[in-house]
Parts: sequence; C-alpha cells; structure tokens
Amino acid sequence: MKKKKTRKKKILPVILMFLAALIVAAAVVVVVFRTRTIEVTGSTYYSENTIRTWIQNDKLSVNSLYIVVKYDLLDGELPTGAEKFHVALENPWTVLVTVEEKEMAGYVEDDGAYLYFDGTGTAVLRTKKPVEGVPYIEGLTFDAAKVELGTRLPVEDEGIFEDIVDVTRNLKKYELVPDRLTCADDGIRLMFGIVEVTLGESGYEEKLQQVQPILEKLSELYPDTAGTLYLDNYTKESDSIRFVPSE
Repeated sequence: MKKKKTRKKKILPVILMFLAALIVAAAVVVVVFRTRTIEVTGSTYYSENTIRTWIQNDKLSVNSLYIVVKYDLLDGELPTGAEKFHVALENPWTVLVTVEEKEMAGYVEDDGAYLYFDGTGTAVLRTKKPVEGVPYIEGLTFDAAKVELGTRLPVEDEGIFEDIVDVTRNLKKYELVPDRLTCADDGIRLMFGIVEVTLGESGYEEKLQQVQPILEKLSELYPDTAGTLYLDNYTKESDSIRFVPSE
C-alpha cells in the first residue's frame, strides 16, 4: 500500500507539470499568434479586401495559426473562383495568403454582368469586371434563372465544355485572342475582327496552329475584307484552305 501511495505522489506532480505546460502553450498560441495583418497576393478575380473579409468571417480567424491550419492543412471553404489558398506566417501576427485561382474556360453575359465558368462547365464567378484572356462564348443555351455559382451550367450537351476547353487551351498555346467563340450546330467558330474561322468538331490543335499565319496572309491579299475561313475539314494532308469573302 505504501508503494502505491508513493508512486501516486511521484506521478501527480508530473501530471500537474504537463497540464501546466499545456496551459502555458495554449496561452502563448492565443496571445502571441493573434492575427493583426492579412496580406493577399495572386488574386485578380477578387479584390484583396474581399479575400480578407472571406477569411475574417470565421470568428476563429483572430488566431493566425488557425488560419494556416484551416487553409493549408484542412480543406477550408474557398470562394468559387479560387482553387487554393496558400497560407504562411511572416511573423506570429502577419498572415501571408497567396491565392491560386481557377482557370476560366469562357464566359457568357448574365443580366448585365459576366458569368465565368471553368472546364467542367461550373459557374465560378459573376462579375462586372472582365477577366483578361478569357473568350466570350456564344451559342450556349440554358435557363439563366437556374444558374448558381458552384454548379454546372444547365446546358443540353454537357460535352460541349470539353470542346471549349480544348479550343481555349490551344488558343493560349498559339497566342490567339478571338473576339468571341461560338458553339454552333456544325462545331466551334471563332471571330477575329471581321474574319470568322470555322473549326468543326475535332482536331482543334492542328487547325489553330494555322490560324495566325493565314490571318497575316489574308491581311495582305484581302485587306479590310470580311469573310469566313473554313478550317472545319482541314488536316495536315490538306492542299488548300478556303476563304470566302462576305458579299
């Protein structure tokens, strides 16, 4: 019995010291790691203040370590246009947030604003500020009243988004910026100024590879002439490409 009592007397101080250390550590985390500044970089879709407000809407964000854990270690909820928040601490009270944004496949007009969607057709951003380098998409038919951010656009042919992504990826690759992209019954069409380019329903990369040199040649042969450049049936084996001036 005496041995048990002696053992308990030895263990009790250890437990008390451990609990005291936990209390001190918790106090340090609460007092020292107190968020004073949130610095935001990499955000073009949203203002820096919008990102700060998003983070600070969580009452626990007063603690800088909590913000790091929430967004870097856990799947904290993000604005629909953001892919990831990369969070680091410059010091215990300054939080550095780098926003990794989703890549937009295109946008449509929606009640006086621009509605942007990603490669899956999910609506991710509604804004009145245009996003540079994202093509305007025509020909997508859907009920705008049913569109919600974070959900797919309710179009009949969901496979069209794969075509749009394929085209927009190659537009960037070959540094082409069309005025608009149209989803037509016969495939994808692009508008470059007064020249329309038909791409058909497949083989977009090899067709888009030809666009820039052909447009340059057309400006020499047919200056200021509107018309249609038919690439829908073009292949590497094609001997000629048809351009039909508008009447």
